Amino acid sequence: MRSIRPRSPISAGIHFPRLLDPEFRARAPSYLFQCGLATAFLIAILLLENAVLRAAIVVAVASSAATIFVVPDSVAATPRRVVGGHVVAVVVAGAFSTVAGVPGESTYLLDVMAALSVGLSILIMVSTDTEHPPAAGTALGLVIYGWSPSAVFFILSSVIFLSLVRIVLRPRLINLL
Repeated sequence: MRSIRPRSPISAGIHFPRLLDPEFRARAPSYLFQCGLATAFLIAILLLENAVLRAAIVVAVASSAATIFVVPDSVAATPRRVVGGHVVAVVVAGAFSTVAGVPGESTYLLDVMAALSVGLSILIMVSTDTEHPPAAGTALGLVIYGWSPSAVFFILSSVIFLSLVRIVLRPRLINLL
């Protein structure tokens, strides 16, 4: 007669979520290299541009860096999409920030203009094959914080720089997802 042992949770049909990517060990050097690149380039960009005061804009650039270095094979990481998406967002936000920046206007108008700039930016990006989701943060940030030449320079120089790094390092980059 066989003894009856309690079933383990796994054999009982309970599944625990895994904490690490199954390929992490085999790909650890790539993970460290590419995440280190994203960190190093963001440090350099932030130190050179001193743009920490405009959080939404910095977050948009940081999201672009994550896209480029985590999923370099994705369509959203191509220079056309990265640079083009941010250019679209800069132009659209420039138009909306002129309306939203009228002194004495309510914060409701600012909120509506910010949301409209994001929506129109997405529509133009999709229509022109320049969709890059992090660029929506650029549109939002430039309307909320105000469109300025220094902010535009920070955004465009940062995404051009990140795209050039991707081009140069492309043979060494792999998708981490």
